[in-house]
Amino acid sequence: MMHNAVEGLTRRAVLGTGGALVVAFALRPARLAAAANPPELPVSLKRQPLLDGWIRIGADGKVTVFTGKAELGQGIKTALTQVAAEELMVRPERITMVTADTERTADEGYTAGSHSMQDSGTAIRHAAAQVRAILIGLAAQKLGVPADTLTVEDGVIRGDAGTLAYGELVTGQILHVPAAATIVLREPASLTVVGQSLQRTDIPGKVSGGASYVQDLRLPGMVHARVVRPPGPAATLAALDSAEAAQMPGVLKVVRDGSFVAVIAQREYQAILAARALARGARWNERETLPLQANVYQGALAAPTRDFVIHDQGSPDASGGKKLSASYLKPYQLHASIGPGSPQMRHAVTREDTS
Repeated sequence: MMHNAVEGLTRRAVLGTGGALVVAFALRPARLAAAANPPELPVSLKRQPLLDGWIRIGADGKVTVFTGKAELGQGIKTALTQVAAEELMVRPERITMVTADTERTADEGYTAGSHSMQDSGTAIRHAAAQVRAILIGLAAQKLGVPADTLTVEDGVIRGDAGTLAYGELVTGQILHVPAAATIVLREPASLTVVGQSLQRTDIPGKVSGGASYVQDLRLPGMVHARVVRPPGPAATLAALDSAEAAQMPGVLKVVRDGSFVAVIAQREYQAILAARALARGARWNERETLPLQANVYQGALAAPTRDFVIHDQGSPDASGGKKLSASYLKPYQLHASIGPGSPQMRHAVTREDTS
């Protein structure tokens, strides 16, 4: 699964980009296609093309890998570690993965839509492969042997003339160079880490209740809030009885601004309970605005659209191409969080704000 994700676009990624997908292709010789489509850097590597923006190796041989994607409990910290370990040919436990640090990592945008492996995974894979190639080349120069006679095992380059560790070879700005679009990646048959079961780094914090995510932050003077959601997208608040919620333990303030209703409390669960009480005291005016379920596909197709190229393999060969077309429909689904993505950032305020 992971190997497929870093090789290119996944089915989920392609289908998730829009409501309609049109694919047209023609069969032609591979060398003609390659000539018409020179290799390009992975999208995230284009944004941050310097190798040491992704991979850094210390004199002690320890490896630090950087990703602009955030570990949200989906396991990408472990998966990206596997990708880097595979191409660098080091044990995963030697790698420290730095995730979504605005000062140190590449700006890879939001973490969503299965793009972590598709974008960051391909960038790390290519960067790691190039770092390995650079270090093997340096070792070949130092040992005075052809690079193809050397082997790598857990960050140690070996040959008949001697051995050199990665940490011995990385000096100065040797990795502060732009990535190349053409690079030799490891063959799938030689992979030993990707596709294997590896203990996930995010599980212990979940089990023990440790501070693992931004939601676990507790700042001085911080209080919590919850919003009462309307029963429908066009519902307006007709009346609100907030007496029960206002008297509940820990409640600092009930907020109403038109049809917006929220509550601020000292603790998060107090805010949750008070929001439930507010919901019981709210009366809404509702009206139908969504299309009928029977017409949901027609409504989606009639909505405004924006066309863009997912992947371009060049102009089809008009001499003998075959065009295939098909339509696929699936039930409407919402890919949404089961709770606030970041309560402390979205709903937290300080006590000075509650007056």
